[in-house]
Amino acid sequence: MMSGLEQFSAITLEQMQTSERFFPMAWVLWEDTHYQKLKSDSKVLYSMMKNRLKLSAKNGWVDEVGRVYIEFSNAEIQRYFNCSKPTAIKLKKDLSDYGLIYEYSQFSNADGQLANRIYVGQVMTYDAEKYKQERLERQEKAFQKRIEKRQNRPRKNNLRGVSKDLTEAVNNFDSNYKDSSKTDFSKDNYSSRKTEKNSNEFSQSAETYQSLSKDQSVPFVEPQYYSLLQVIADKYNDQMFGFPDVLTMTHNQKMKIGQYLSEGYVTSLEVLNMIDRIPKDSASPLAYLLKSLDNLKQERQFEQKRIAHLNAENYYSVKKEGIENG
Repeated sequence: MMSGLEQFSAITLEQMQTSERFFPMAWVLWEDTHYQKLKSDSKVLYSMMKNRLKLSAKNGWVDEVGRVYIEFSNAEIQRYFNCSKPTAIKLKKDLSDYGLIYEYSQFSNADGQLANRIYVGQVMTYDAEKYKQERLERQEKAFQKRIEKRQNRPRKNNLRGVSKDLTEAVNNFDSNYKDSSKTDFSKDNYSSRKTEKNSNEFSQSAETYQSLSKDQSVPFVEPQYYSLLQVIADKYNDQMFGFPDVLTMTHNQKMKIGQYLSEGYVTSLEVLNMIDRIPKDSASPLAYLLKSLDNLKQERQFEQKRIAHLNAENYYSVKKEGIENG
């Protein structure tokens, strides 16, 4: 076994410039959905055949109408791909089926059949914008499938914000606006929006894990949010595909977003909607998202204080009225 880089035979600059032989690969064969079922060996074989056109042109292997042709025997294919003759024939047939080569039989009166002429066909024009759009569509479909899969789980397994519509959260929030004459002012009724996370939506307590987060730079988020945060991270990473120089969301960044969820001021659906609204020309998409989350948190905190103040006023008003009537 080699013990270090000194024993590793790495390619040098001189070797790259003087002794190495390469042939270009037709990248469109891997990018375009039209060729997605074409075997990788067939794609490599096409690239090798296309590269051989240079030698044919140099040797004058051009037919009467100006078409360059090559010779590429089954024996060569067997040697290059370490395969049987039937497999070599199948590789060529695959290329022929896709219109990438045309094999023309030729004979000689002296010794019978000669190596066939092979004409190399053109691949479809590479359209970078088209392939980018196709990738985005595939990513969006994959994301929607993940969301639907989570929504179809039994209710007891649903995570906050994925299985519940945003309007439900709003309706629960609006339940604080009740007629004061019908409001129960008992001690248990003074729960704010922030404490909704302590409901039965998550039965597992985070107390066991609290000690793990002490003296750590990574924000602590209860474990039951991890799967949900991955859905959010996938959405963000897919959305950021078109942004130059934007890296995927890190674990620490996911934990920052997880804090907003665990505090109960925002739902995951609201986070997903914020990601959709990130401007395409944003210089810092993540900073934009975190600022949007912080703004919403401040709005909810303000509303929470306002409701608490109204409840307190109503409580003392009812209490005072009871004393006067008593």
